[in-house]
Amino acid sequence: MDYLNAIMNDADDQVTALIRKRIKAGKIKDLAQTRKSVAGNGFQGLVAYSLIHLQEEGLLPDHLLFVLKPKKHSLIDQYATIKVGNDVQKPDIDLLVYSANDSVRQPILIYSMKTSLRERAGQTYRWKLLMDIATSKDATTIKEKYGLSSKASNNFKVGFITTNFYNEIMNPQQRGALSFFDFVYLCKPGDWDTPVRNFSAVAGDLREIYA
Repeated sequence: MDYLNAIMNDADDQVTALIRKRIKAGKIKDLAQTRKSVAGNGFQGLVAYSLIHLQEEGLLPDHLLFVLKPKKHSLIDQYATIKVGNDVQKPDIDLLVYSANDSVRQPILIYSMKTSLRERAGQTYRWKLLMDIATSKDATTIKEKYGLSSKASNNFKVGFITTNFYNEIMNPQQRGALSFFDFVYLCKPGDWDTPVRNFSAVAGDLREIYA
């Protein structure tokens, strides 16, 4: 699980060849944009597959459900929508994890999964900050000032998973943004400073959360 970065890099030549073939056939036009889209979708699929595989091996609770691209899921509408005056804010969410046994009292997890920290990570951590304020019991003045309200669950947790292709995680500004997440995982091996950990740590975290 800590080598998803390497798996994607190893597939780069094959993916590029397939994209060029489709460009030649007139089915797509932009090589760079298509590569980015394929990488993003492929990474999300690899993460979801890894978690499902862990579950099949008995390393994760069998009552957990993993939902890719869940922006229209009822749990997101119910618990992850924050009103800001007359506007609404939802997280940039790629993966939803919840318990089939009890999605109300059990924790709900959402993950933003990006190949680059430049890819909308800021949107997610800003939403997390809004959620923390909207659900806080001692931020009345701020909530009133900005018209913040939410039905967000107190058991809502937010994670960020990245391949860190461009080594942006060493940038102090990016690392500051990561501190807003409950979990930050990197899909390549190494010794990382807090709050970053190897993606393999996700199994233990999920077992602890849903114990």
